[in-house]
Amino acid sequence: MDTEYIKEVLERDIERLGCKIWGLELFGRRSNQTLRVYIDKDDGISVEDCEKVSKHVSKVLDTENDFSKNYMLEVSSPGLDRKFFYKDQYQEFLNESLKVTFFDSQIKKTIKGLLGAVDDTGIKLEYKGATQQIAFSSIIQANLII
Repeated sequence: MDTEYIKEVLERDIERLGCKIWGLELFGRRSNQTLRVYIDKDDGISVEDCEKVSKHVSKVLDTENDFSKNYMLEVSSPGLDRKFFYKDQYQEFLNESLKVTFFDSQIKKTIKGLLGAVDDTGIKLEYKGATQQIAFSSIIQANLII
């Protein structure tokens, strides 16, 4: 089971609860996986939001035949140093500081800079007086820097 399928199953229900899925992470062995669900909303996430979404997600996943019976569920906000999961998330953070780890000619690099632009193929990060074009396909991880 992959995170895109899980997102598809959960997205509308979580939106009905007043939140949106910021991102999903599924890790661990198949017999004992952890599903981490990051939720967000315009006025911020409370502990009550996490609790409400967690209870609902548990019920939905327990009825899904394809999902492991032995899993741990974690629901939280993306936090101040939020990790980016989807291409459309970058646009609202133009001119903000990011830390991006990516592959550049098969070399793993990490740079910190200002998000200068976003298009369909990637982002432009401005750092040390230069601009680095980074394709979405080469990004390993990107986080907001506060």
